[in-house]
Amino acid sequence: MHDERLAIDGGKPVATGPFPSPWLGPAAMGEEEAEAVAAVVRSQCLFRFLDHANSNCTQLENLFKEMTGCDYALAVGGGTAALICGLVGIGVGDGDEVIVPGFTYIASASAVLICGAVPVIAEIDESFTIDPEDIEKKITPRTKAVMPVHMRGIPCDMDRILDVARRRNLLVIEDCAQACGGRYKGRALGSLGDVGCFSLQQYKIITAGEGGMVVTRNREVFERAAIRHDSAMCFWNPADTTVAPFPGENCRMNEMEGALGCVQFGRMESILARTRALRRRIHEGIADSPGIQPHRSPDPDGDCGISVAILLESGERAKRFALALNAEGIPAASIYDRGIPDRHIYCYWEYVMEKRSWDAHGRPWTSPLHDPSRQYHPDMCPRTLDILGRTIIISLAQTFEDQHAEWIIQGIRKVAGALR
Repeated sequence: MHDERLAIDGGKPVATGPFPSPWLGPAAMGEEEAEAVAAVVRSQCLFRFLDHANSNCTQLENLFKEMTGCDYALAVGGGTAALICGLVGIGVGDGDEVIVPGFTYIASASAVLICGAVPVIAEIDESFTIDPEDIEKKITPRTKAVMPVHMRGIPCDMDRILDVARRRNLLVIEDCAQACGGRYKGRALGSLGDVGCFSLQQYKIITAGEGGMVVTRNREVFERAAIRHDSAMCFWNPADTTVAPFPGENCRMNEMEGALGCVQFGRMESILARTRALRRRIHEGIADSPGIQPHRSPDPDGDCGISVAILLESGERAKRFALALNAEGIPAASIYDRGIPDRHIYCYWEYVMEKRSWDAHGRPWTSPLHDPSRQYHPDMCPRTLDILGRTIIISLAQTFEDQHAEWIIQGIRKVAGALR
């Protein structure tokens, strides 16, 4: 195989057919989802609190409580809403700092700002998740919480993160937007910190189109999150609310999303069983390929398996490797090559880098409770950019057949041998 010409040089491509689109939840949709939504429409009961005990949203909350082992779950309108409500739940606000990784969707930082706090950006390590050592370096007297993000379904090193949090008196909010159903050493992601937040958006492992979930073991955290998610929450079930009312907004999930979410939840384990098997097979097949470092997860068994990533020695080599794989028919891409701005990479968070605000007075940046000297710049996390620049990623989906996995293995081995 090493003697074959690369397709990019005129050789025969490895893949002899197309790959499916890497949809996860959407690709699993069928008549059951259609009927669940139709039943809600026929019922004319689209608002969850008309029949709270029997609503689809309540059923979905119960499913998440069962999955995570948490006592409380709150269905909300989206993943960003889940983060906002979770942050409010743990008491984050004006004058606080929240440490976030430099590789996460921009919504992680945006949610912090919306709550009146400011994000402090930390490096990632070669797991593609936040580096526990850099968390400790970024702590200041204003630090209230840390937000580990289980990017691409990869569990963060939660033992080390929780150790830092305990020693430094920090709260932990887990961003599980891309990791629904993932685990860390046998425990469900979202259940290890003070609060966990999930997304059910189109691109996620299971989907309701939009929607999110907040989980916690702490009643006060739950009630605060619930009040933030609904300006009238205290008045729907006043006997069950112990927290004094404060202004909230409308981040409620509707019954159609709840119905979709319940059906999709039932598909989650089969989706993850397949993606995990694909990832394991591919990693075994490329383990001895020269000149590459297959990605290592803090918990390979708990990893959602929705992508395969390899690290190379330089950004230029990664770019060449990705182009060569594409020519072989393999849908691969380098993560950071200074091309198309990817809002998952901190240097492309313009309104954070430039400290922009919707507020005429520039808050929260201009609040007297914040550090006025804090600055951001695109090169502030060089290790993050280096790791992402040297990384090639291939998205996986449960729709991939064994032949697709073999093509990925053959393509990586072929290109690695040729470019060695």
